[in-house]
Amino acid sequence: MNIRNIKRFFGLFVLAFLIVFIVVIIRLPQNDDKNIIVTDNDLLIPDPDTATDPGSEVVIEPETIPEVVTEPEPQRLEPISLVDEEMPASLLPIAKQYNVIGMSIAVIENGEVTHSYVFGDQQKATDTSEAIPYTSDSVIRVAGVSELVSAIGVMSLCESGKLDLDRPIGDYLGYPVKNPKSDSEITLRQLMTHTAGVSDSGAYNDVVYGRTKYQLLKNMLTGENAKKNFYSYKAGYSYDFSNFGSAMMGCIVSSVAGKSFNEFMKSDIFTPLAIDAGYYSTEIENRSNIATIYLRNEVNYVLEEMDGFAVEMESVDDVDNYRISHGNLFISTAGLSRIAQLLLNKGSLGTVSVLSEESVENMLSTEAKGTLYKDVGAGLCVTRKKDIVDGRVLYGHGGIAYGATAEIFFDPTDNTAVIITCNGGNLSTDDSGFSSMAKAFIQEIYASIIGK
Repeated sequence: MNIRNIKRFFGLFVLAFLIVFIVVIIRLPQNDDKNIIVTDNDLLIPDPDTATDPGSEVVIEPETIPEVVTEPEPQRLEPISLVDEEMPASLLPIAKQYNVIGMSIAVIENGEVTHSYVFGDQQKATDTSEAIPYTSDSVIRVAGVSELVSAIGVMSLCESGKLDLDRPIGDYLGYPVKNPKSDSEITLRQLMTHTAGVSDSGAYNDVVYGRTKYQLLKNMLTGENAKKNFYSYKAGYSYDFSNFGSAMMGCIVSSVAGKSFNEFMKSDIFTPLAIDAGYYSTEIENRSNIATIYLRNEVNYVLEEMDGFAVEMESVDDVDNYRISHGNLFISTAGLSRIAQLLLNKGSLGTVSVLSEESVENMLSTEAKGTLYKDVGAGLCVTRKKDIVDGRVLYGHGGIAYGATAEIFFDPTDNTAVIITCNGGNLSTDDSGFSSMAKAFIQEIYASIIGK
């Protein structure tokens, strides 16, 4: 290789070295004292906004997991535990006079249960089984008393703004509901005071007694059926007791509650109050408590039939189920004693608040007078009785069905009450339709037990 080639090669080598050196210098960090530092807890990286401060570092916190907020458990009472006593001598003659099969009576004084009397059998002895004694936990279908309990659920939805007593019920059902004979719209308040002009004697009774197949509620309230299911007077002007009218409450509740009427009452009323109750026999947790019903001393309604009705009605859409809220509640005397205490205590019991004082007052004070029974005062699914105990106005409701009798009546002026469930006995009534047997017991209890 000659001298010229050697010089040329050396020159190219030097030029290549300089180019590589310059590239390396350019790619080095400008502030090499700002290193990336990784610690156990934080990640530190240079912050361009603090370039004038070589010691500054930005801390990026590790990703935090959102705290799971759990809803507090709803307040609920302890299960009911009444101490049952044998029926006292002052009441025994009444039980025998009215041929009572089985009975439980709770007496409330100053808002507390002071006596729990029991008598007879929940189920009479048979050739194959021994008698089962009636207790305060014995469960019967309480017929019309259901209406008062159902109204508590309705009022709770009014408080939450989901229902309004004075709006037309068609607003909740999704179609207009009018008396076709007077063209008057019907409100929830009118249904609850039995002044809506709804009749039981038309298409409703045809369904109840199996003379026609089950009809959707809309079909019952519009068209030809509607002409049979309404009286001719304008809604709000007269009192006529109607099972069908109060049965619509369950459909209306289902339409706004997002669940069936029975599910709503279980979750919002019975469970917080620790009451074993439901609008089907199948909802009772302790099914051994369900009593056999007797009519004229003979078996008339047994568990298998009760369960069969539950299966039948559970197949009906919730907003069309008009066979339960007015009369199909299954509950015990012990359970009804809690309902009485709740109303006497203005809507609250212990740590559980179900209604406001204003709602309870509304239930008791609303006026409705009518013609079916003379001078009957009716509140919102509440009956006021001035003719049972002298000097007292008793509030509550009664029910008679299949041979069973149930009564819940209370006096808010001194926080007293008498609750009765009976699975069979004499079903005679007075001129107002009130159970003669229940009247005799209530009168004697106020005369000889309450306040003594």
